[in-house]
Amino acid sequence: MQRTEGCFKIWTDENSDRRIIYSIGNGVARAHEVEWLYKNLCEMTSNWHDSSWAYVAFIEKLEQVSPKGSTRYIKLHETLSENNCKYIAYVEGNSYEVSVQAARHKEASNTPGTTNKYFTTVDEALEWLKEKGF
Repeated sequence: MQRTEGCFKIWTDENSDRRIIYSIGNGVARAHEVEWLYKNLCEMTSNWHDSSWAYVAFIEKLEQVSPKGSTRYIKLHETLSENNCKYIAYVEGNSYEVSVQAARHKEASNTPGTTNKYFTTVDEALEWLKEKGF
C-alpha cells in the first residue's frame, strides 16, 4: 500500500511489515528544514518501533549544505538510527559532491545500525532494498 503524507511517500507491505519512506530534496536544504525532515520522519514512524524500516532520499537536485546544515544532517542520521531505520538509500544521479558530503554525515553520526548506500537510479536502490528484505 502506498500513501502520500505531505511531501513524503510511504510504502508499506501489510503482510510482512516492510516499510519504506521516500522524500525528494531540491535546492539548498537549510538547517531548520533538515530538522523539520527528521522530526517529521520520526513522527510518521513513531508506531513502527516493532520493526525496521528504510528511507529513500532522492538527492539529485540537492545542493551541498553549510556547516550548520551539516550538523543537522548528522542529527538526521542519529535520529533515524534511534528510530529503527535500518537502511538509507540515496538516489543521487551523478551528484558526486553531495554523496561525498552525505557519507561524511553518516561517518560523523556514528550509527553502525543503519546502512547507507548511494545509487544512480531508483531502480538500483529498490533492488538493493529488495536484497535486504525490503
